[in-house]
Amino acid sequence: MVLAGAMAALVNLTGHAQAEPQAAYASADIASCPFVSQLLSQREGYGREAIGGAGGRVVVVTSAADSGPGTLREALRNTNGPTWIRFASDMTIALHSQLRVPSNVSIDGRGHQVKLLDYGLGIYGSANVIVTHLTIDGELRTFSQAVNIANGSRNVWIDHLDLSRFADRLLNVKNGSTDVTVSWVKFHDDDKVMLLNNITSEDLFKNYERDAIARVTLHHNWFVNTVQRNPRAQFGTFHLYNNLLENWDFYGMSFSLDAKATVEGNIFSNTSQRSCTEPPYFPTVEGINASYCSYIAKAPARTTLVNGESDRERYEKTNPLYHYTHDYRASLTVRDNLYLGKAKAVIDDYNPQNVPKPPYFYTYERPTESLAQRIREEAGNVQREQGAPSKCTR
Repeated sequence: MVLAGAMAALVNLTGHAQAEPQAAYASADIASCPFVSQLLSQREGYGREAIGGAGGRVVVVTSAADSGPGTLREALRNTNGPTWIRFASDMTIALHSQLRVPSNVSIDGRGHQVKLLDYGLGIYGSANVIVTHLTIDGELRTFSQAVNIANGSRNVWIDHLDLSRFADRLLNVKNGSTDVTVSWVKFHDDDKVMLLNNITSEDLFKNYERDAIARVTLHHNWFVNTVQRNPRAQFGTFHLYNNLLENWDFYGMSFSLDAKATVEGNIFSNTSQRSCTEPPYFPTVEGINASYCSYIAKAPARTTLVNGESDRERYEKTNPLYHYTHDYRASLTVRDNLYLGKAKAVIDDYNPQNVPKPPYFYTYERPTESLAQRIREEAGNVQREQGAPSKCTR
């Protein structure tokens, strides 16, 4: 039962409840906390240094209200140092506005089915954030994002989320943010799914120095019944491996504007003859009601856009004004991707010598139909146990 209106339970990482909400909270060795160490052992990619709220206190959300005592919003507003946020029970939280996630925080939904409706999470100028095992459904009611990582955020790990139906995007990494990993997330029933950096000026490279620092890893994510931007990537350095893309209506991935990307071991599956699962239209911030069902017949041949195609026309139009020294295309290392159904390869290596090798070990798997099935089963807010270990022992 959700205890609406109750104070969130405050626990230090030795597992003992705190009698006074304002008391000091002792820290424990990360390795001595099973529910912490179990999760941290799964980190990979550019966001592998994120430890979230490890070493601080545990706050247990007890209320499914939008705000007030015991709520997720209250827990985020009153972190006062590293905080690991957990949930007392299954709950659906209808949000009235976006939740802001500060630095040194974990939002850990393991063990319960936790769903956020209408709004999602804003990670702005924050460092050291982990978000895992949540469902975030925009219901196409607000012009917002499920997860917006922006304004110089860094060391962020987004893991095992189920994200759908936002009128803007499901996930952004932009405005000087870097060192982000997105893993085992299910992206579905959405139009413009993911933007890794974005153009904010007629001069396409005006913010290049700020945004080229972006380093993002995407692995074992499931993109299904989407339209486009799975992802759309510009400027930064990106590593995409072992992701599954199925049944996009317009195109799969896009790379452009001097991005540097390793695209390996991904699985693309689509067919030109299938029913359209889009709503009658997707609302847009431009006020245009968009539908892409008519593109399905050609979608399998667009596993990606041609390298740079998303920005080539604008580049050519504005180049005489700004005399660009950067390429409208991305430097690409492309290998070992699997194409199923009528899906076809589009991109190939382009200036691969410019693409940095991933500076970390990672659990790469050969792309097969069995891997695709495992991603379908395990990506998203999948609860495979009745709660992760809840206490710490020394």
